[in-house]
Amino acid sequence: MNVVINALQYKQDSSGIGVMLRELIGAYTSISSRPCRIVLPSDGPDLPAGPSAQVVRAPCSYGQGLRRMGFQSFRMGPRYCRGSILLTTDSKIPFLLPEDCFVIPIVTDLAVYRLPGAYRPSRTVWWRAQYRYVRRRAGLFLAVSSFTKRELTDVLHVPPEKIEVVPCACSPRFRPVRDGQLLAELRRKYRLPDRFVLFVGNLNPRKNLRRLVQAFDLAKQRIPHQLVVAGGQGWRLRQEDVLEGITHREDVRFIGYVPDEEMPALYSAAELFAFPSLYEGFGIPVLEAQSCGTPVLTSACSALPEVGGDAAVYVDPMDVEAIRAGMLRILEDPGTARRLAQQGPANAGRSCWLDSARRLDRIIEAVAEGRWL
Repeated sequence: MNVVINALQYKQDSSGIGVMLRELIGAYTSISSRPCRIVLPSDGPDLPAGPSAQVVRAPCSYGQGLRRMGFQSFRMGPRYCRGSILLTTDSKIPFLLPEDCFVIPIVTDLAVYRLPGAYRPSRTVWWRAQYRYVRRRAGLFLAVSSFTKRELTDVLHVPPEKIEVVPCACSPRFRPVRDGQLLAELRRKYRLPDRFVLFVGNLNPRKNLRRLVQAFDLAKQRIPHQLVVAGGQGWRLRQEDVLEGITHREDVRFIGYVPDEEMPALYSAAELFAFPSLYEGFGIPVLEAQSCGTPVLTSACSALPEVGGDAAVYVDPMDVEAIRAGMLRILEDPGTARRLAQQGPANAGRSCWLDSARRLDRIIEAVAEGRWL
């Protein structure tokens, strides 16, 4: 059996699912000899692929949402998926599929059920309809964390024995940056202050940026730092909404999307990485910050404690005062900051994209040999 990978979600300036596709699929195709076809949008960046992989461009761009969904739903299956193992992300599955196609969704989270208000209503309805079909059609589920495996059982009622965990990880290029010239250039480019707290993520309600800004505004009475927000615009949340009622507005800096190659230096320049997200199926930025030796504050919910291990301070993301106290605990206690900076790289080193790719390869080979049928 050949492998077909639905990578229609892969786009320029990818984060989250895009990072997983690039790192996991790139590593998998580098070690597997099984024929593999990767389906990308017409304008998607090149995806690293091994010699056994063939890259196919769909007749639609990422931005052509309706055309892309139409191609995925009705044309991709009959054209590419006969006699194949189909790897796809979350609920992104063709509705027209050959009977001999073995479907394996890689599920990153079920936020569309847990936090439906974080998405456009039309997307919530569509994705839930897709998940109902996925639940019936998938031969096996892959979850990016043990938390997401439990969510699949609790929300979609998938039997645990039908779920394998293939965890996300952190690229080895994330490591502490000590080059003074490189850090100085980064500060000039983004007009970064000498001391700052960093948040990375888009302006989506589930990222909880508004409460983080409120907590920072309260903590600002005792600290000289600014809050730097790196990430693109999301849905239903504008910068003006985030800053509403904030006293220290001038100390909250929005620098937009930062290219991947600059992220290690950005993490390294920060004194604290604050990520009090309401819901994460994994939380790759936590590992990225830890790998760079940056102290991490994050949420005591969803997959984040599983990811951050003993190398983070955990808070209730719904409690602004708890977020403020957690920030001050790290910024005002050099001992705590030093401990987190020292423990972070070791915790992040527990996971590795190549190890996850090897696990994925073993699972696919078991399916191809009929041990999952």
